[in-house]
Amino acid sequence: MLMTDERVVFGNAFHGVFQIALNGKLSTAARSALGRMGLHIDRQPLSFYPLSVWRPSLDIIVRDLFPNLPLEEAYRLLGQKMVLDVSETVLGRGALALGRALGPRRLLMRMNHNFRNIDNYVQMQLTELAPTRYEVFINETLGVPSYYQGLLEAALGSSGAREPHVQRVRTDGTSCTYRVEWLS
Repeated sequence: MLMTDERVVFGNAFHGVFQIALNGKLSTAARSALGRMGLHIDRQPLSFYPLSVWRPSLDIIVRDLFPNLPLEEAYRLLGQKMVLDVSETVLGRGALALGRALGPRRLLMRMNHNFRNIDNYVQMQLTELAPTRYEVFINETLGVPSYYQGLLEAALGSSGAREPHVQRVRTDGTSCTYRVEWLS
């Protein structure tokens, strides 16, 4: 039973990450480690997973996929990989087409809604600084702001933004503010 204050990631997010984006890409050791946590990627996902399972699963993934990179860079690449690999599926291609139709500005405006479909705790606030420059505040980055930086970079690129650039400007605990911009 889901407690109202329990932070969870919804099963559709696990499906997208483990059964689509990372399908066949994790080592046997990583799959075993995830299984010991109760994440059996070859089974139907549960309705939700507690944050206490989601966060360590990301550590297992980055260490498996990017063992020779510093963790910060590995998390950024993982964030990009999530967007790009999911966009290779039928559903992802539809989302990619919608993102291109919306364009980078409107895509950013919808991202809080997208985050709310993934979990029950991440909230994003958007402040327009100029037509192609925004501040993006994310209330909870789980201590890995580079993961969300990679998500934003790949989402903007997929929406047709020319030369998207995402820079962290402030970190406060586990929240982060990013400066997002692209060429018009």
